[in-house]
Amino acid sequence: MLLTTLEMTQRLEEADVIHLTRQVEACSQMFPDQEIVTKPVGHGIAAVTLPSFGRKLNHIAGFGMAGPVSNEEFSVVENLHSKMGIKTEIDLCPFVDASALQILASRGYAVNSWINSYVRIIAEGDVYDGEYSGIKISRMTPERLDEFSTISLAGFRDNGRPEFLLETLAHIAASRADTLLYIATVDGTFAGSAGLALIETSKGRVAHLYIDSTLPEYRGRGIQAALIRARLSDAWRAGFDLASAGTRPANVSSRNIERAGFSLAYTKTTFVGGEGTKEN
Repeated sequence: MLLTTLEMTQRLEEADVIHLTRQVEACSQMFPDQEIVTKPVGHGIAAVTLPSFGRKLNHIAGFGMAGPVSNEEFSVVENLHSKMGIKTEIDLCPFVDASALQILASRGYAVNSWINSYVRIIAEGDVYDGEYSGIKISRMTPERLDEFSTISLAGFRDNGRPEFLLETLAHIAASRADTLLYIATVDGTFAGSAGLALIETSKGRVAHLYIDSTLPEYRGRGIQAALIRARLSDAWRAGFDLASAGTRPANVSSRNIERAGFSLAYTKTTFVGGEGTKEN
């Protein structure tokens, strides 16, 4: 049994901070004329990108995970968000220092949603070289990276997010040096795609599974399960023994993640405020 200790949560949350940081760094290279930055806050970071990207690329991660936090540094981030016209949103791990909750309560933050953080030990038995029930999984080679964006967008197109954001997320994943990209095909036709970020933290390595998408006509056929299995295999070969994934509770991805042997480590709460407080 994998126990959710403070050290484990700090490892996962540090990986989340690194993951978000690298997303923002890649985003800033795509839009060099825009104010796209990360701001340290409460031992974590605040991501600030284009307001139209919403909370996906504009939120706080890792807040309060390494000790007490202060109102003063939180005010700096709120004012930056206010300047950009962004609501301050923060994903809070249940293992945070109590001061983080006190700050949010004093400022009238409300619960907006939840995110399940899943974790799984990777073992030698996860290595696999064959096809998956007629589904072929391939790693994207450098000369085919543009194809990944097209396939990813096709799989996400009906999830309600803006197409511009979906295109940006796919291009970000394709540009990251720490990310391996995958496509799934059935009878030679594209069926899905996914990414694997290999992240080194101060407490150990984390293989983070993300940006999974399946084309609507291929859903329910095991596409995501095959993509998960291929990434776990490659992560083990790369020397990683811990995998993570984040999903919204009770959605299809969470069920697929659990079927693949992942355990729920904890559920993060997303708190949301207004457009920030402006200093006089």
